[in-house]
Amino acid sequence: MATKPLIDKQVTSSPGAAGVPSRALLKGVEIVELLSSADSPLSLRAIAHQIRLGKPSTFRLLQTLVSTRVVGASGNGDYYPIRRFSPIQESTWVDELIVAARAATERLSAELAEAVTLAALFEDHVRVVHTLESTREIRMSNYLSRILSPYASSLGKAIAAYQSPARLNQLLQVYGVYPITGKTITEPTSILEEMAQIRGRGYSSEFEETVVGGCCFGAPICVQEQNVRAAVSVSLPISRLTEGLELRLGQMLKDAALQIGKNLATGNKQGLRGL
Repeated sequence: MATKPLIDKQVTSSPGAAGVPSRALLKGVEIVELLSSADSPLSLRAIAHQIRLGKPSTFRLLQTLVSTRVVGASGNGDYYPIRRFSPIQESTWVDELIVAARAATERLSAELAEAVTLAALFEDHVRVVHTLESTREIRMSNYLSRILSPYASSLGKAIAAYQSPARLNQLLQVYGVYPITGKTITEPTSILEEMAQIRGRGYSSEFEETVVGGCCFGAPICVQEQNVRAAVSVSLPISRLTEGLELRLGQMLKDAALQIGKNLATGNKQGLRGL
């Protein structure tokens, strides 16, 4: 059987086409997971911001979830989960990843005071598994279990760039390729060119491709040789980014990712075998 070409044009033109998962359904799942992990009800504006979707589209999804009694709406317009879903059950490997990365991520967080995030590759998507929030008043943020774009987010790019053509195509088809902001790269050739650039310099970047006003840098974490199953990132408002900081972030993330990979490989300095 012939394989589909990398980044099938159907994905970019029609995310809901046969064989391609529905973008609306994926966003609906994100809403349920977000509300399930929140400590209190969330407003329409907060939900739309977190899932990177316009308020009208978010409202339509919320109305569907309310009508099916998956989500409830309070009198003041906030939303809460009726059927609470627990975050993903992390595998032993993901538990080990978080422990192996603890020292490196805490060091990045303390030195930069910006958001530091870990993501892992699952069967057909990339997902946030751990995050340290920025301590600054104006900051970027992330949330546990968020499904990441493999072509727009720095974490998704850092992982997707090192996958086989078939696995990359699967990640893109499952997420769908569509513009998240006006600066999102969606042209197939441009996506592939950026993946090659990431492999060349050893880290990824995104400038307002997922959030207007934000930027993020990520580095792949190798478990073995070129077996990339995770990534670590630093995100910050683009207004705080300087040319010197950009160069520094790339090297800091590569150093952190290298150390995390070594910790995963040896499993002794961080006490991983005791998990």
